[in-house]
Amino acid sequence: MCGIVGICNFINKPNTKTVKLMNKALHHRGPDDEGYFNNETVSFGHKRLSIIDIKNSIQPMIDRTNGNILVYNGEIYNFEKIKFELKNLGYDFETSGDTEVILKAYDYWGTDCLIKFEGMFAFAIWDNKKKHLFVARDKFGEKPFFYTYLDDYGFIFSSEIKSFINVDEIKKNLKIDYTSLNTYLSLNYLIADKTFFKEVYSLEPSSYLIINQDNFKKFKSKRYWFLESYFKTKTKDKYNFSTKKLDNLIKDSTKLRMISDVPNGTFLSGGIDSSIISLQLKNIDNHRMSAHNLSFNEKNFDEYADAKVVTHHLGIKLNKYNVPESNKLVEDFPKIINAMDQPMSDTSFIATYYLSKYSSKISKMVLSGDGADELFGGYPTYQADWVKRFLPRKIFKYISYFKFFLKFFKNSSGEKIGFKYRLNKFLSSLEHKDLYAHVLWREIFTLKEKKNIINEKLIGNMNYEFLDYFKKENNYVLDLNYLDRFMYIDLKSWLPNNVLYKIDRSTMSNSQEARVPFLDSNIAEYACSMPTNFKFNLFNKKKILKETVRKKLPKSFFKKKKSGFNSPIGIWLIDDENFKKMALNLLYTKNMLKLFNKNIIENIWESHQNMEFDESFKIFNLICLSQWLENNNLESNL
Repeated sequence: MCGIVGICNFINKPNTKTVKLMNKALHHRGPDDEGYFNNETVSFGHKRLSIIDIKNSIQPMIDRTNGNILVYNGEIYNFEKIKFELKNLGYDFETSGDTEVILKAYDYWGTDCLIKFEGMFAFAIWDNKKKHLFVARDKFGEKPFFYTYLDDYGFIFSSEIKSFINVDEIKKNLKIDYTSLNTYLSLNYLIADKTFFKEVYSLEPSSYLIINQDNFKKFKSKRYWFLESYFKTKTKDKYNFSTKKLDNLIKDSTKLRMISDVPNGTFLSGGIDSSIISLQLKNIDNHRMSAHNLSFNEKNFDEYADAKVVTHHLGIKLNKYNVPESNKLVEDFPKIINAMDQPMSDTSFIATYYLSKYSSKISKMVLSGDGADELFGGYPTYQADWVKRFLPRKIFKYISYFKFFLKFFKNSSGEKIGFKYRLNKFLSSLEHKDLYAHVLWREIFTLKEKKNIINEKLIGNMNYEFLDYFKKENNYVLDLNYLDRFMYIDLKSWLPNNVLYKIDRSTMSNSQEARVPFLDSNIAEYACSMPTNFKFNLFNKKKILKETVRKKLPKSFFKKKKSGFNSPIGIWLIDDENFKKMALNLLYTKNMLKLFNKNIIENIWESHQNMEFDESFKIFNLICLSQWLENNNLESNL
């Protein structure tokens, strides 16, 4: 696991000093080693977090047989299998890690090597013979890859956007993208190839670029793996057979992801997904594993008791950590936002950050249960989709009346997501078509609210145009069952841009590697091919996944309601004076008053303080943005 940076320029020799400055910003991603490569066209930088073949596999790595050069972030879990195949084809290897396997696989299969790789990765290869740069990202987007083109530099890339901000001459060329701000205010995250800067792009999952002398100012990514095809081709397997097959696939994936030369562990919340991974890990190697759980003082947010039930049943040790006191949390907040790299205001980022920070002292590599909700229909939003489809249409015209009476409901600040908040979101989304309603169940600011709060000079940027992306993706699976379509949408948007973004940034900021067994290609492709009734009904989400462990975990475990890893922001904003003061200061910075209407900010704040409505998601959205702008001194970029 690492951080990578680079410049490719076919006109002028790349600026090696710039590459070193960019690489310096990624020290947290790879504190164990660093390396550089420079020639007349490319300059690469690398920061290494050593997990496999610690003494060797130094990067950038040169293939001595053809002069190709690689910088790489991630893990190829099936590298031994590919290596065996390549050896039979006549290739020799000097190292025992996966880095050299990528170089040799590319030499033999070209860009088709991407189909061979089972893992998480983002890499760049300079093809010394063809004189082009080949860059690629893994199937689901577990590892990040950002890029831009500037006339004075050429094609520039990095694992994180902060590399670009760290170079003053690059930073001054970057302007905040207000269409991205529009998306962020609605969703808490960005979509497709968008970032907060107009000039910077994210390479989308399962995509690659080839940069050569003819196209290095204008280039277009290509996809190499098509998730929608697995939804369209349904398995004929029976339910019981599928249950056994899924169980075996999870075992194989977990075992494959245990390959490392450092201590490993698992993030355990006590929910179904992380418990399955802990069970598999324990069965494979009980002596090397550690389970890690983060505890909150706030009762409705604490899952330690659930995790303890699982570890007691499995006979494994549970390491418990506590969220720090508020003065420490406030002190750490700029670091937490810096770890985000760019704003994504999922409140669980704070919890995941601290869980990683504390557990990294024991486990340099951890397994996480992410991805199962999207593959097996685990979110309450799928239940909301079901209900909306069966509601009589005539009810929809009375939505405004229902919302009027909603203000008389009592607001609860002690719940993760209160009933009043959920009901309001449900009613608001009923106004939209089914696809858009699915996306907007999680909406933070509605269009009307965005237009109220944004500076009047920016009001033209506030719209629902970002929904066009979801419509485009939906067109690939238009003929499928609604649940298949919406799980596909979540796998293309919510998963890479919120869930995987969070797990990568929070762990890598603490120099820890996180691996995600549920995102094994074999599991994902099989899950997508299953009939939806294998996975979901209104009262039983993730049905087949639970069935794989029904006889292996306590009965009480299956009665537990799904609970996210949210942090108690709403409570802290009312009861915690330190956090409250920090949030207020961030809401009224010079940058924020340049972007937003002060009076509306005050209204939101007062509404939350008076417990009229849970405004914690809106406030957290705003203070994450504000702290990011302050951290990076972006006033001149607005």
